Amino acid sequence: MKTALIQGKDIPDFDQQIIYNLLVTKVEVDIAMQEQILVGIRNASREIYRIIGASSIKQFNNASEELEELGLRNELGENESGEIEQFKHIYKAIFSLD
Repeated sequence: MKTALIQGKDIPDFDQQIIYNLLVTKVEVDIAMQEQILVGIRNASREIYRIIGASSIKQFNNASEELEELGLRNELGENESGEIEQFKHIYKAIFSLD
């Protein structure tokens, strides 16, 4: 898996746990975006600040389980609002604390 920070976005305190718990390689955003399955992580301002790219459904499932264990929830899995709909064509999941 690959991950990248989106420049200019606030990085939450829990970010270090994400890096610690997931086996990811830090890359530039354009490289992470080339992976088959993309996961967004939101900060307290509700901005996607980190992208995680997985090359297989197995990697995606492993990342999702680890993020859920950290207390994050997948917004795309439970919300059909217009705000979320706009991201579904890019991200398979968007995780946040709230």
